[in-house]
Amino acid sequence: MRFALGVLAGAAVLAVVSCGGKPEQQVANQEVLESEEPVTVDTVAMPEYPEGRRGYLVARSAGGYLLDGAWPAQAAICEDPPVLQVLAQQPGFGTLILLQLPPTAERLTQYPIAIVDSGMPVPPASQIGVQVFQDRNSYAFQGLSGGIELYGFGNRVSGRFAVTLREIRTDNEAKYAGVFEEIPVEPLAEEMCQAMKQSFETPDSLSDREQRQ
Repeated sequence: MRFALGVLAGAAVLAVVSCGGKPEQQVANQEVLESEEPVTVDTVAMPEYPEGRRGYLVARSAGGYLLDGAWPAQAAICEDPPVLQVLAQQPGFGTLILLQLPPTAERLTQYPIAIVDSGMPVPPASQIGVQVFQDRNSYAFQGLSGGIELYGFGNRVSGRFAVTLREIRTDNEAKYAGVFEEIPVEPLAEEMCQAMKQSFETPDSLSDREQRQ
């Protein structure tokens, strides 16, 4: 099975990834809320951070969607643009975190969720997307507020997040908190870095580049 997490923050076109690995939790057992009216979670407490697990993203949810679980994760980095992505997936479920990185010495910091109309958010900034396939339905969530904290960065990356998600089709919301612990970091393929760079460029910058060519 293949799926794309789509466009996060209206700018970053994310890679299509292949699902794989042994599922820790069957998505078919998850309860997915549907409502005619948008559901907000202003009065719902953010879940406590779960205990970390080396090589995994572990998450808890609240507010009508059951998105709890532990999934093998991988991380990849581009230096141009300076972006780190952390991907956790199993058949039928995926979480993708995208971090716009500041200079190397400043990367252990907070990355607030950023939503922009075009171009790249000013680092440090982040986006998060969650996608669920259940039976014949699919649900795509985008980070609406909150942030991600990196507390380990090198050959492996560690961090945690506490965010409010919005389900794109219904506008329903959920709270989502988790930890990713010592995830191996690999360079992202050059062609994917360039595709991501182009997705961040504004129409004006694209026009200027075409004129120079």
